[in-house]
Amino acid sequence: MKILFVQNIEGIAGSEKYFWHIIPALVARGWNIEFLSVHKPEFKDISTEFSLGLRKQHIVVHEVETKSYVSLKLLKNIKKIILDNQIQLIHSHLIYADFWSACLKSFFRLKHIITVSTLHGYQENIYTEYCLKPKEIPHNRYYRIAKFTYQRIDHVYACSEGLKNFFIEAGIRFQKEPGVIHHGFDYAIIPAVTNHQDEQFVCAIPGRLVPRKGHMMVLRKIQYLTAHIPNFKLLIIGDGSSRDELQKYCLDNNLHSYVKFIGMVPDVRPLLLSADLVLIPSYAEGLPLVIFEAMSLSKPVIAFNTIGPSEVIEDGKNGYLISPFNEQEFAEKIVQLSKKPDELISTGKLAREYVLKHHSLNNMVDETIMFYQSIS
Repeated sequence: MKILFVQNIEGIAGSEKYFWHIIPALVARGWNIEFLSVHKPEFKDISTEFSLGLRKQHIVVHEVETKSYVSLKLLKNIKKIILDNQIQLIHSHLIYADFWSACLKSFFRLKHIITVSTLHGYQENIYTEYCLKPKEIPHNRYYRIAKFTYQRIDHVYACSEGLKNFFIEAGIRFQKEPGVIHHGFDYAIIPAVTNHQDEQFVCAIPGRLVPRKGHMMVLRKIQYLTAHIPNFKLLIIGDGSSRDELQKYCLDNNLHSYVKFIGMVPDVRPLLLSADLVLIPSYAEGLPLVIFEAMSLSKPVIAFNTIGPSEVIEDGKNGYLISPFNEQEFAEKIVQLSKKPDELISTGKLAREYVLKHHSLNNMVDETIMFYQSIS
């Protein structure tokens, strides 16, 4: 069976890194997989960088540039790639690619093609506000496209139970109830980058700088944290649309001596190794890679008890869960943990044991192959 993975590329984050891991691993197991990267002109350099990451691993990549993601010309171009390359299964990711797949299947005489979608998340601003109340989700354009799309795709699975339930409770219908395949990765041992003095208590927030990631909830408590942890330091690792706002807040509130913006780095793991505690203050996730990266390094994670983290973290055992979006409780827990270095070490060890057992690349690949075999 020849499979085409499809996604629009606008950055290199969770789903893109997922492709870099899973596609070469599936090819190594004998599966015939190619990738279609669709990008707008302003994202050409990012798409090229992403495609290079796959081509270096000998994966065939097709690239299509488009001015609009909703375009008859684009659909025709995708159809041509499918027919010219004798694709038998389209595996789409994110809403636009899912929409293209549904349209091609329903209206472009490609009914013989098997269509599969992996759910990684929902519209970012809506997901942030309604992650704990999906039944109240607004029926906006995104929602209408999702309702049109997912009842026309043959098979769907989500990266977490919480995300699957979010879609179902929001009233989005599917041909069959979605399955779940958790993400998994290889976790190589790496040397640490010593980034702070031994007497500092360093926390790190890895991830894109966007509202959904919740950085501001931590920044609002920096003065409380520094009052109770005199040697406190926060590393913010990543970049994104919220960077200027977050930096201005730090400047306006004289936080620059406690908060360091690292920017985008090729690999966050060396910086995570230099931290005592990894903070994930997100409103909602699918199943975030950064949690796995931290846990694989024996670093304890503190997160809100919401979609994504709650599926991986067992509070008080392999990490810490805080009542959703309670900033004060989140900060108080950081203060408590700063005084318990032995507990942080033991929790980190259990975190590594858990992630190696349950979220390895082999596990994800095994489950994906079983899924393909069950639908082919």
